[in-house]
Amino acid sequence: PASLVPLLVGSEGTLAVTAGAELNLIPKPRHRGLLVPQFATLAAALDTLAACLELGPSAVELMDRMLIELASQQRGLKDTMAAVRGRPEALFMVELSGDDPADVSYRVHELERRLRGVPGLTAAVPAIEPAARDPLWNLRSAALPLLFGTVGDRKPVTFVEDCAVAPERLPEFTARFRDILHRHGTDGCFYGHASVGCLHIRPVLNLHDPADVRTMRAIMAEVVQLTLAFGGSLSGEHGDGMVRSEWNRVMFGPVVYEAFRRVKRGFDPGNVLNPGKVVDGPAMEESFRHPPGRPLPTAPTVFDYEAQGGFFRSVELCNGVGVCRKTQGGAMCPSYRVTRDERDTTRGRANAVRHALSNSGERGVGSGEIEQRPPLGLSPLPTPHSPLSARWLAPVMDLCLSCKACKSECPSNVDVAKLKAEFLHAFYARRPRPLGHWLVKHVHTLSPLAARAAGTGNWLARRPWVRRALESLAGIDRRRSLPELHQDHFRRWFARRQPVRHPSRVVLLDDCFTTFQEPEIGRAAVTLLERAGYAVELAGICCGRAMISKGFLADARRLARDGITKLDRLAAEGVPILGLEPSCLLTLADEWPELVPGPAAKRVAAAAHLAEAWLAPRLRDSGVSFAADPARLLFHGHCHQKALVGVKGTVEALKLIPGQDVTALDAGCCGMAGAFGYERGHYDVSVAVANLALVPALAAAPGATVVATGTSCRHQVRDLTGRRAWHPLEVLAAAAGG
Repeated sequence: PASLVPLLVGSEGTLAVTAGAELNLIPKPRHRGLLVPQFATLAAALDTLAACLELGPSAVELMDRMLIELASQQRGLKDTMAAVRGRPEALFMVELSGDDPADVSYRVHELERRLRGVPGLTAAVPAIEPAARDPLWNLRSAALPLLFGTVGDRKPVTFVEDCAVAPERLPEFTARFRDILHRHGTDGCFYGHASVGCLHIRPVLNLHDPADVRTMRAIMAEVVQLTLAFGGSLSGEHGDGMVRSEWNRVMFGPVVYEAFRRVKRGFDPGNVLNPGKVVDGPAMEESFRHPPGRPLPTAPTVFDYEAQGGFFRSVELCNGVGVCRKTQGGAMCPSYRVTRDERDTTRGRANAVRHALSNSGERGVGSGEIEQRPPLGLSPLPTPHSPLSARWLAPVMDLCLSCKACKSECPSNVDVAKLKAEFLHAFYARRPRPLGHWLVKHVHTLSPLAARAAGTGNWLARRPWVRRALESLAGIDRRRSLPELHQDHFRRWFARRQPVRHPSRVVLLDDCFTTFQEPEIGRAAVTLLERAGYAVELAGICCGRAMISKGFLADARRLARDGITKLDRLAAEGVPILGLEPSCLLTLADEWPELVPGPAAKRVAAAAHLAEAWLAPRLRDSGVSFAADPARLLFHGHCHQKALVGVKGTVEALKLIPGQDVTALDAGCCGMAGAFGYERGHYDVSVAVANLALVPALAAAPGATVVATGTSCRHQVRDLTGRRAWHPLEVLAAAAGG
């Protein structure tokens, strides 16, 4: 008998449940190369498709102007976009594969030669080595979430994105498709698998507007007829789903469609398997997450969301593509990599917030399961009015480390750290907070007080009975070591020293972590700055980082306002503001402009730099010499640094030392995340995150010197490996004889 497997594979789960499958695999080619030809028009790109196919590529992927522009604005793709020359209207990524590297290289360069001089070609960039090739291929993979990250209500919409025609007819089909869009007063994004004739064309519409919903249906009706005229498929890759199933009667005709229905009834007489798909589908307008015409839900917030078009739209940036479910490379999402639980993804948290906004007063789907995780200091007080204060949201947000990796690694730039801070602010508006939250909030005032009796305090911090008491009273896990404070802290050292006078000056952000816990870092910074020819003054402010992490947003805004008042005058004069601790310095650049919007905050943000990255070219230009050192350095960047400014500047600073072998680890998050790694209930996750990649990477190089920019990172390394991690400025100062 004939196999039913092809029928089941194409049925979208409407006919049977697949419990297991045996796959026919083919060997993966051992070598790949890319050519990235770039064009002045979309039509010019498609006209060269036939020439690209002559050399037997394994893929020809198209990206149009809209995607190229979105990618250029994405901080995580900044370096990759260097391969894009000028402002092309379209580009191909032509992948050529094989087992012979010489053959792959030949075909890449042969295609480059054949395309020279074709009309509309503006550049052709070969990429054969993995370091150049893989980021470009990842750029194409980021297409879908980049599109859904478009700011505003008008977005490239999925409904006719899966049409497929014969590749040789693709240029004409695409031109006529675009004519349809123009007649309806819009355009779209064109990208996808040109080599097989399947372009993912997404018209730009506002589906919150009933008029654009009607336009969507009109476009769909015309595209169905166009696809039929070209002998194509309306669902070339993605399936019919809830959008295209109602059009299958037109696509296949009444006789075949009725046969589909009979097959469905034979397999699934109760219509329980994926109802509404392939046959008997509802109208495409019936499946909206937020009904058109209804006002967008919102909630009172502290941060400014104007850049995203409002709070709900900032949440709506999440499109569900699931890049946050990756388990290797980058840092997103640390807790998901440990738990493998969907609710611990960026997507899970964003969807939970969206559900809370859209269904205020309801419990979330599966909330009974969610409640099994101990929530964050719940109390029997009534839930405040804000939908963000919903009790069931607490365990969803609980394991977010606020690492900000999602802000750069999510192609839609969904900022869950910001959402968590808003949640905590709303959640505790009328609930009592745990003692540990108050200790975190007041770390900037408690640290100088505790430093006065540092010797006694450090001795007590090592006593088991004190650790047990702190765990019971403040939720600080007894297994976590406590930071040691210094009576002769950085500010005290700075106040008694004789300053070096220079005409140029800088402001050093003397954060409370390095100031009172690691004063040697501040001393190293001052030494290097003065050798480079700069007079140093201290900012003498608190950035509010600790407050933000626990949702004390009103208090953090007051600190930010005071800090901006003090620093704006200096920033306006061109005085750089340098920081030692990335999470504190980058608070000025990331959170302050959204806590206190305005030109002053923007000026301060623009003046804020990580000290070693800012210093690197100035140390080089000023002729500061460094002793040669053949040591191997393993550098672990702070998550906020990696997400917001990158680690390149720090690496360049470390390479000022002759002979240094500097390796920037791609080892994810350290897992400490400020107060997170101290807290009972979070300690095990914190350690598990570190053991995913960072601890193994350090164990593989026992003789290397560990360097880390973050206070939390250095603390985690010491606790879990027994090794000291140095700040980059300490390494530089030691090599400079400071």
